[in-house]
Amino acid sequence: MRHFLKKGLVILFTLLMLFGGFTLNIVIQFQHYGRLINYVGIVRGASQRLVKLELEDRLSDPLIGYLDGILEELTTGKGKYGLPLPKDENYRKNLNELYQMWDSIKDQIKNYRSGGSDGEELLALSEEYFEQANNTVFAADEYTSQRTRILLVICAVMLGIILLTWLFILWAFSKKILRLEDMNSRLSDLTQRDVLTGVYRIDAFKEEAQKLLDAGAKERMAVVYTDFSDFKYINDVFGYDYGDSILKKYGEILSGGLREGELCGRVSADNFVLLLHYQEKGEVADRQRAADERITFYMHNSFDRQTVPTSCGICCVEDVIEDLKIDGFLDRANFARKTVKNGTNANYVYYNENIRNRLREEKDVESRMLEALDRREFTVYYQPKVELKTGRVACAEALVRWKTKDGKIIVPDQFIPVFESKYMIDRLDRYVFEEVCRFQRKRMEEGGRVLPVSVNVSRLQFYDQNFVERYVEIRDKYQIPPELLEIEFTESIAIDNSALLLRIVKRLREAGFACSIDDFGKGYSSLSLLKSLPVDILKIDRFFFTSDDNPERDMAVVQGIIELVHKFHIRIVAEGVESPGQVEYLRKAGCDYVQGYVFYRPMPQEDYEKLIAERSPGV
Repeated sequence: MRHFLKKGLVILFTLLMLFGGFTLNIVIQFQHYGRLINYVGIVRGASQRLVKLELEDRLSDPLIGYLDGILEELTTGKGKYGLPLPKDENYRKNLNELYQMWDSIKDQIKNYRSGGSDGEELLALSEEYFEQANNTVFAADEYTSQRTRILLVICAVMLGIILLTWLFILWAFSKKILRLEDMNSRLSDLTQRDVLTGVYRIDAFKEEAQKLLDAGAKERMAVVYTDFSDFKYINDVFGYDYGDSILKKYGEILSGGLREGELCGRVSADNFVLLLHYQEKGEVADRQRAADERITFYMHNSFDRQTVPTSCGICCVEDVIEDLKIDGFLDRANFARKTVKNGTNANYVYYNENIRNRLREEKDVESRMLEALDRREFTVYYQPKVELKTGRVACAEALVRWKTKDGKIIVPDQFIPVFESKYMIDRLDRYVFEEVCRFQRKRMEEGGRVLPVSVNVSRLQFYDQNFVERYVEIRDKYQIPPELLEIEFTESIAIDNSALLLRIVKRLREAGFACSIDDFGKGYSSLSLLKSLPVDILKIDRFFFTSDDNPERDMAVVQGIIELVHKFHIRIVAEGVESPGQVEYLRKAGCDYVQGYVFYRPMPQEDYEKLIAERSPGV
């Protein structure tokens, strides 16, 4: 294209120069043609004066010489007057006849002067000469008119070339601008794209999606929020390079399935969002299911035949009563996705009235939780742990309940996720820890029996550099002996960052706290972690005690864990135990403690006080 533009401009400018030179030449000739007509006219008029003077017997040889010079130059095109000799047949014919008649007039003048003829012949000849001079003038004028017409045509052509040149320049300039705009658009689009997957970054997705929502038929659009159910497993087991290859392929699949007016973006990690059109609502889940089948096939055929399922939340705009922006639709699609993550729904969930009510409850919790902390509406419940050797309550776990000012009890499943999503779970953790310390201080001052209590801390606490110092400060404030407090954390923290966990656990133990791993066996951590992690207690997840498929096999696994863990001098707590038969098996297997409904449910502080004041029943 650039070569074509350059060549086209050269041709147009060359033609313009040629026509310009030709035009300039014609304009210069016009000056000569005007002089030509004037001098032919002079010949015509001067010859009549000459005859008149001769008939009056006034000799005028200088005038004859003057006319000879003009006529000589008119017939030859050479002389002092700069008269041209046009290549026009009609003009030259008339000019030759005029020249011959001039010779006849000069002969008649000689005869008249010598008396060989009278003036009548000379006068008659002058009349004929005058007529021929007129014809010559008209021929010259006609030739000049022809040249004028040619000049007009050339000027028109030149004007056309000039216009064409400018149009060509404007066209080339506009093409260049369009190319620049297109390039800028592409560069701008690239800056808005995620480097790994090629889809929009979340900020750019929101901006473009809002434009489409504002301009389109909202009732036929849906926002999709999707991710892999446990993508961390892929990264941890097979490496981040393989994980990135899956995300890149998934981005290609999602982008490749988009139609006109649809978008795909990446929130973070393995979280993707889409804005799709549909005729029937079911199309959205069908399209997403087809995309997920392709990525599953890719994983199944790429590395060790390992796959992880997807979780997808769908929010159809027409199903939302409120007038929302794109952030609101994303929140609702994400909320629907979370119902898949927590196992309450299938892989593809549409936002509906039930989810709307749950979202309303979550927003209600969010709006009230800070005030509830200040008003001390959260109360600590205690679930005793029974030592199997003695059958007595040996310790307990602190659990939190929300008792509103109207007396309603809100269970942790309804408010803990909100505290976590708003990154405020650390405040709730510290609240519970301080309540436990206050309770134990009270028991100590009253001289009552005081048993160790374990308190849960979230994974976010481990990323707080001052976490251990804060807990030591609270403990020392109430002067609680370190052996009465146990810090409990989930196995998943070890998966996130085992090096960080190791450092924090060492600091906690140096500060005098006992440490325990909760939900052991639920995730993908290795027993080899226990070799380097100096924990005091390990809690076997209730998962091993709720399966009815093969209880003997489950208990055999539990026994293997107990035997191995005891070799590291770590005590075992079995949680979620609900039957006496399980208790008996655990006692024989050497389990240290049991925590479950088979003995005690979580109870308010006053009930727990009464319990530990009495002798606990054996089993």
